[in-house]
Amino acid sequence: MQWLSKNILYQPTVRKHLSLLFIGFTLGILIYSFVNFNTLQSGKEFYLSGFLGVLILYAVVFSNPFLNRFVPYKKVPGIRILLGIIWGSVLSFSLVLASFLFYSKYYEYVITQSQNADLLIKLGILLFCASLLYNVIYFALYAYDNYARGQVMELKLERKQAELQLITLKSQLSPHFLFNSMNALAALFQKDVKKADTFIRALAKSYQYTLRNYKTTLISLREELDFVNAYLFLIKTRFGDGVEVKMNFEDAVLSSRIPPLTIQLLIENAVKHNVFDVNRPLVINLNSEENSLIINNTKTEKKTQLGSTKVGLKNIISRYELITDKTVKIINDKDFTVKIPIIK
Repeated sequence: MQWLSKNILYQPTVRKHLSLLFIGFTLGILIYSFVNFNTLQSGKEFYLSGFLGVLILYAVVFSNPFLNRFVPYKKVPGIRILLGIIWGSVLSFSLVLASFLFYSKYYEYVITQSQNADLLIKLGILLFCASLLYNVIYFALYAYDNYARGQVMELKLERKQAELQLITLKSQLSPHFLFNSMNALAALFQKDVKKADTFIRALAKSYQYTLRNYKTTLISLREELDFVNAYLFLIKTRFGDGVEVKMNFEDAVLSSRIPPLTIQLLIENAVKHNVFDVNRPLVINLNSEENSLIINNTKTEKKTQLGSTKVGLKNIISRYELITDKTVKIINDKDFTVKIPIIK
């Protein structure tokens, strides 16, 4: 039973309402004591003032979401604070006035006109000051909460980005890719030692690019294509004329940025998921169109896709979602086309 009571008290919602009850009741009593400092004070009026304070605080607190909806802090913080002060003052004064009229009518409380004016002035000043203090504190807590949420979100995005980049790195260092490269290299040493040397350099350049840039969020298209050319030499060495790649990019597009290994992953997927030979080659076209890079390949899909690391498109789409509001478009028709947004 003791554990249950402690567990309930540590619930954020319970703690919030307990705090509101305590603060509202205390403020109600303090305001009543200040207004009636020189007069005889009643215990019943103490409690009624405390409950009135709770009612006012709840009304002000739960009206904040409606004010935030129409006049958000993020867009116009100054106007929102001013509106909160005015609204809090008017709302609290209206509730106090209604309660005072109800009390004087049903409990036969008699007050002179001069006392009434003096009381209303005191209440107006006190409630305005309370509203001012509340809105300043509320804005400070709101700003801190948004800052803390932003920091947490930024850390989550960085962690997600690192996870996606690590998955990309693993795909590049996969035993399957390395095994195929070593087989191609062994065959080259028996036929063309000079080409084998070029193959080793291209393979080293591919791994160097991968290890150097897998933590990088964005890289220029020019650098990506430089790496892609080295990767294509490995592909052409393995498959010969079975793979045909055509590139057509304007110079202005080369300075734009994309996540590293994006184009290479799309080429790798095209090679991995299609059947092709010299008589029926796999044709991959790389070009630009308005604000997108277009990667298109002929489609002769395999019935079984063994060795797939399942990185490819899902990885690229997830990385773009983290760094921009632009989306990757996929057109799976007669050919397979991916439109990648250009980030300038």
